[in-house]
Amino acid sequence: MHEARAAFLLLALAAGAGAVYYGFRPRANAASLASVSASARSPAVAPRAAPDTIVDPLSPDHPAHVEPNAQLDGGDWVHARPGFQYSRKAAERGGVEPCDTKKLDSPAFDDWKSFDQGRYLLPAVPSLNSAGQFDLVIHLNGDEPVRRELIESGQKFVLYTLTIDPSQSYAALFTGSQLFSTIVSGLERALSAKSGKSAHVNHIAFSAWSAGFVGVEAALAQPTADRIDAVILIDGLHAPRNDDPAFKAQLKPFIDFAERAARGDKFMFVSHSSIDPPNFASTTECAHYLIASLGGRPQAVRRDDPMGLELVEYFSRGEFNVRGYAGNDKADHCAQLATLRQAFAALGRRWAAAPADTVPPG
Repeated sequence: MHEARAAFLLLALAAGAGAVYYGFRPRANAASLASVSASARSPAVAPRAAPDTIVDPLSPDHPAHVEPNAQLDGGDWVHARPGFQYSRKAAERGGVEPCDTKKLDSPAFDDWKSFDQGRYLLPAVPSLNSAGQFDLVIHLNGDEPVRRELIESGQKFVLYTLTIDPSQSYAALFTGSQLFSTIVSGLERALSAKSGKSAHVNHIAFSAWSAGFVGVEAALAQPTADRIDAVILIDGLHAPRNDDPAFKAQLKPFIDFAERAARGDKFMFVSHSSIDPPNFASTTECAHYLIASLGGRPQAVRRDDPMGLELVEYFSRGEFNVRGYAGNDKADHCAQLATLRQAFAALGRRWAAAPADTVPPG
């Protein structure tokens, strides 16, 4: 199933008739949910979980409300298709149109510059550690919204984005090619020229939205994969449905990475909406499979997140994190990009704590 099936799942938003759905039974309505989760927005001086909340390690000052009486619908939560088949209107999102957001201006970064098949963004003031190293995020599928989320996160990573036509393959770009090494060496030269000193990449994260995930899958199969410290998948982990061997094969590289993240050796963040595509497994099903492969189970929660996102599922183990959201429409898919700010902020904390003169073990 590469881009031929996954290319912009916005074309397949309708829920399949007669399907078995999975979901925690929703409370009342969107207005009451907003009022409940709004009460959790005041950051505590020292975050501590109240009896009915979870302190999220990715957003320590923004706890999630536990849904203690939530019921699993459909029985087999691992394989069942997503529930929460509704979408908030713009008014319920505070007037935000997630697919039509304006550029966020910031003096923290220079303007975009083209390089190879994509473009990159450098901090206005180069952020090098004592060893002359910098941290890099390579993002597949999406440009300006990713820049916005990097600014919102407050991090000063170097950002390289690559967005191609849906008819092309992200997987092909990172299979049997030197694109990964080309990106790294090219950005090292760019930051060396800007800073006036020799600059080298330290930590590297691969990030993707929607169909871009197959490029990350391909990158994880290359010899250079040991250099990847973090993987971020934003509403874009899919696999064939009703084909068990192909389903497991598609997800195997991500399960392996998730296991390393759960041990703390790597970092992994996976977000999913409740969009239910009719012809392949949803991001919900694939995320649940990852969690189940680690012997875990998502917890029912409620929280309002940026862009009108409604958090409904939570799972964290070590540095492996999954966040599930309600919503089954185009706006919900676009809004998922707002989860990047918490992932970037968590990465910043992780990388700041690592030794300045070493790369985390591969």
